[in-house]
Amino acid sequence: MTKILTLRLPAELHQKAEARALRLGLDRAKYVRSLIEDDVSEAGRNAKSTFASEDLVGLYQFGTGAATNASVRQRLQARAATRQ
Repeated sequence: MTKILTLRLPAELHQKAEARALRLGLDRAKYVRSLIEDDVSEAGRNAKSTFASEDLVGLYQFGTGAATNASVRQRLQARAATRQ
């Protein structure tokens, strides 16, 4: 089942989108749909894992519970500050 999406654009952007769709040989709806499909599929490919620094797991001994992105960044920044 398809759903309808209504979109308001400034006249200039509408004209540019219409011209681009024509250059690509698409109607306006197919052009907009292709942009959304591309963006959604790219977002899925770029999704980060829950713990983005998996290569650091077990490398540093903090002794204060689970390592999270925030705690690893905080401790590495603190360590770097003491070395400067």
